[in-house]
Amino acid sequence: MLLVGLTGSIGMGKSTTANMFKKFGFGVYNADDAVHYIYENDQNIIDQIDKKFPGSKINNKVDRGELRNILTKDPKRFKDLENIIHPATRLYQINYIKDCIKKNFAGCILDIPLLFETRGEKYVDVIVLVSASEETQRKRILGERQLPIEVFERIKDQQMPDKEKKEKSDFIISTDQSIEDTEEEVRLLIDKFKKIKSEAWESQYSK
Repeated sequence: MLLVGLTGSIGMGKSTTANMFKKFGFGVYNADDAVHYIYENDQNIIDQIDKKFPGSKINNKVDRGELRNILTKDPKRFKDLENIIHPATRLYQINYIKDCIKKNFAGCILDIPLLFETRGEKYVDVIVLVSASEETQRKRILGERQLPIEVFERIKDQQMPDKEKKEKSDFIISTDQSIEDTEEEVRLLIDKFKKIKSEAWESQYSK
């Protein structure tokens, strides 16, 4: 099973690009979706977060707004949250890959925003970066999504600069172009993937 780490900073079009791989027989694991599910359904993790961040649990779910308020006041506590969330999401990730193997998918796209920041690159066979200009990024985040500028800047501060990510990635897909052009880049990448030996699953996951 070829494991593809697909990453990119906020507003780069990462998840939209990840879903393009589905038509080529790839499974797509979305780390953000996994976190959303955990916040609403995994009672063990919900209780751990509430214990560390009192007031963040409302109606037996993690209230993302309340949690965000706590972290905004003390950004250094993001590390505490990561120490709870990352081990949990890794289990969900492993189970998803196993399901892809059972379904005989061509490979698995691991859509992970903080791939490099969490040293996740060692768990994949190849790394694809989704990138766009800063102008496009700001237009999407501040204009289309209407995210407050202070929230946008805080998220950016947590992420590795795009320039550094480019240096660490095997392939780069641009989303400054049309959807059709981006899809064509994805199609061309599929051919290149066929030449890559899949080793990450055996060496890093299935021990």
